[in-house]
Amino acid sequence: MAGGAACLLAATSPFVRPVRSDPDDQVVKLKAIDPRAVSSVPTSAPLVALTFDDGPDPAYTPRVLEILAQHQVRATFFMIGRSAARHPELVAAVLTAGHTIANHTQDHLWLDRLDAADVQSQVEECRQTFDRLDVPANALFRPPRGLTSPTVASVTATLHERSYFWGTCLEANLSHHDVDTSAALCAERTHPGAIVLAHDGGHLDGPNPQSIDRSGTVAALPALISLIRARGLEFATLPTMLPARRAG
Repeated sequence: MAGGAACLLAATSPFVRPVRSDPDDQVVKLKAIDPRAVSSVPTSAPLVALTFDDGPDPAYTPRVLEILAQHQVRATFFMIGRSAARHPELVAAVLTAGHTIANHTQDHLWLDRLDAADVQSQVEECRQTFDRLDVPANALFRPPRGLTSPTVASVTATLHERSYFWGTCLEANLSHHDVDTSAALCAERTHPGAIVLAHDGGHLDGPNPQSIDRSGTVAALPALISLIRARGLEFATLPTMLPARRAG
């Protein structure tokens, strides 16, 4: 499975499938489905949110944490509940390092074709897993692969969750370019309030299995951090960046 396969935003139909079009156009389509969704934070503060999906994964999460510590970066980890329950030591390590953990569903199912009851179950089961692991509650949610629908939008609103997507994805570039070029292309799309997507999870078994090599992500991460900072930007967790949003 290609490394960029999980970096897809959604199209606009009752059953939303990913499209490969201009990212700005995708954001417009996304807003039509879920007006509450966030793809970037409207702020003039020089802050960027680096986010990681699909973990925790013992093959990649520890090295990602080492790199973030070396560069003094705080990030937001959208974790799969089932993987968090399997690796509580990694959950604890992420929290101890000062990062934020957010809801990425219990089983990493494609939500765009689920009914409301199943969507709600995926969100709430992940919440319950986090509660058992003493993960602080927040309203941050990300549908797997960015696959959303009017049903997902309605359920998350009812549960007082908000979907957070992204404006640029590291792995989308890694599918076509070397590590250094990928980091540079990803950094070029950052701006104040940008949300950057990367992945610390590659392996997942269970009802929706995947096996993706994330070694390229790990290799590109130091350059990505340096290049984003060279643009005069600094990193913050999503909860830290949100208070910096412009009024209105």
